[in-house]
Amino acid sequence: PTRGNRRSVVLGQLPLNIRLDAELSLANFWFAPQLAPLQAELGSPAEPAIGSVFLWGGAGAGKSHLLQALAAKNGAGARYLPLADLLDFSPPAVLEGVEGASAVLMDDVHLLAEHRDWQEAVFYCFNTLKERGIPQVYSAHAPPAQLTDTLPDLRSRWGGLAVYQLPPHDDAALGSLLRFRGARRGLDFSDEVIAYILARSPRTAVGLMALLDTIDQAALARGRAITIPLLAELKLWSGDL
Repeated sequence: PTRGNRRSVVLGQLPLNIRLDAELSLANFWFAPQLAPLQAELGSPAEPAIGSVFLWGGAGAGKSHLLQALAAKNGAGARYLPLADLLDFSPPAVLEGVEGASAVLMDDVHLLAEHRDWQEAVFYCFNTLKERGIPQVYSAHAPPAQLTDTLPDLRSRWGGLAVYQLPPHDDAALGSLLRFRGARRGLDFSDEVIAYILARSPRTAVGLMALLDTIDQAALARGRAITIPLLAELKLWSGDL
């Protein structure tokens, strides 16, 4: 699938479509070795059930990827709620009907810090979902205990979930991510090619995946394997001659 292949999720009567990126699947997520317990918690891509967890990490760590992947895994009944796009709406309008969801996945809950009405609504939502046994997954840039601008009772509820940190990507992790996502596209990257790319590219997963799109398209158009001469020919970096 490509980034143009997206599925829309309509929230109740709101004039807003939440669009899931079909490329952000569970099968397409690279789990670092230290994330093996989280991978086991979430289950295989073919298993419908997921556990209730709290994910935290810096920008580009993969939080939104995982939440969208879990939303897709749970089908049309899942609610993916990217708070960055929703806080201008009233909480009751957004959270209406969550008790009938197959799972609720709330992204960037640290953004609730200055929204007391939202915090109270999410607190009651949490309790409703727990009572009904509906999986709930949250993400933030810090663990629950550090979200000190959030209601203590809500922080306590989040802290009672399985809490996992998505670690930042160092060069070794970025290389593994590039090899993994390349292999998913049928591309084979040698160690030398990966070193060549990492020496010239932004040290972010998002930037690297955008570059992978470009490399994949160029290799396909030319019918050639990914080699250093091909990369040099493409002049992808400002220092290329």
